[in-house]
Amino acid sequence: MTFRSNQSIVHVIQLTIQILVLGALFTFLLLLAERHNRRLDFSPTQQFLLSDAAQKVAQSVTQEVEIIAFYTPDEPGQRRALFDTLQLFHKANPRIRYQLVDLNRSPGMAQKYRVNNAGAGVLVQNERTEQIQFVDEEGITSALIRLTRQSERKVCFITGHGEHSPFDTDERRGYTEVAKALEREGFTIQELHLIPQEGVPEDCRVVVLAGPTKDFLPGELTSLELFLVAGGQVLLLIDPGAPASVTNFLERLGARAGNDVVLDERNRLMGTDASMLHVPVFNKSIFRTELETAVFPVARTILPTDEGDRSGRVKVLALSSPDSWAYVEGGKLPGRDARFRRDKDQPGPLPVGVYVEVPGNGQDSAPRQPGRLIAFGDSDFATNLALNWRGNKDVFLNSVALLAEDPTLIAVRRKGLPRGSISPIYLTESQDNVVFWIAVVAVPATVATVGLFVAGARRRRGSR
Repeated sequence: MTFRSNQSIVHVIQLTIQILVLGALFTFLLLLAERHNRRLDFSPTQQFLLSDAAQKVAQSVTQEVEIIAFYTPDEPGQRRALFDTLQLFHKANPRIRYQLVDLNRSPGMAQKYRVNNAGAGVLVQNERTEQIQFVDEEGITSALIRLTRQSERKVCFITGHGEHSPFDTDERRGYTEVAKALEREGFTIQELHLIPQEGVPEDCRVVVLAGPTKDFLPGELTSLELFLVAGGQVLLLIDPGAPASVTNFLERLGARAGNDVVLDERNRLMGTDASMLHVPVFNKSIFRTELETAVFPVARTILPTDEGDRSGRVKVLALSSPDSWAYVEGGKLPGRDARFRRDKDQPGPLPVGVYVEVPGNGQDSAPRQPGRLIAFGDSDFATNLALNWRGNKDVFLNSVALLAEDPTLIAVRRKGLPRGSISPIYLTESQDNVVFWIAVVAVPATVATVGLFVAGARRRRGSR
């Protein structure tokens, strides 16, 4: 054999070894990816990943569940979109199985499950079924909650003292969006005009008082206090200027509502005034999850009293930013040119929400679960207008879930428009200034400077 032929054989062997090594490496990477599957989603609304809330609900399923989704070939891309969504739930929990059914070719199955529209579906577990009006993340999550929560969970809104009503559709006063969100999470809504003389109904899992503006009748707050002592759960939202009977009730429980309005000039949303309060900090040890910054339109401080703080039963739940301050003027709103007054106002960060545990009366030997109250210094953050601003919906729904003792629902929900590809962007006034100076001043000035420099260099070369 010649030297050249020997060299060719060596090259072939080397090439074969390289191919085998690369094949083994790619096989190893495929196996690693299969065992540790991760998906990155850079879409505006994170539509190719389940939200934290949907993930928690899916993982809480303990029995086999099947989702039957119906589609038609007439709508291009519908089957693929349904498949992607269903696959996400199956990966989150293999107990969740699914099948895709052509509505035109399977009229019998569609009739059996009373489905008439493409994109709808049904969730089946043993003999139980739950209709899904639209098979997307929200629809599937809502159906899973209804299927897995056996007992009725009722949220009772008291509305006879000027509170926001869950059946009021007004944009600035109504709470219908809150009611819809609670119903999607398996709660039943009931409206009570006043607290009955015989006490809060036993089937009320959580009582909500959202922004009372009138004094309670004699005995009503006593009944509410007895409800808490008996292990009841209350969500109380107190605006600046709330009646004294409400603030006194809160003080008896160990928390105090400040006679002020919290302002934040630096972090206010673009185009708003300083009373549009940024609330960036929530107590993670209580909520057990990171919540996004919320926006409280007009808020007052809510803080533990000295006695409540010493007892350890009252904990700060929400804080304003360090740039905020409490405008102390009897709860009156300031003018647009309000500035911090060192001799009178309180500097931030300031508590605007508390979590209160109310011990049982101890009259019987059986251990009694303590009642719990969550109080925030604003009620307008959950109106139809403001509920979908930043983290407002999560704050309200997670508070109800915490009081209802449903940790699965204490999570961050999907943001953006339903079934949309647009994600809202919220800019503070300072962020707007940064965008302005970069986009309108710095970038054009840089381009102009470079252009002048290049033009000058060409002139100098041309003059030689």
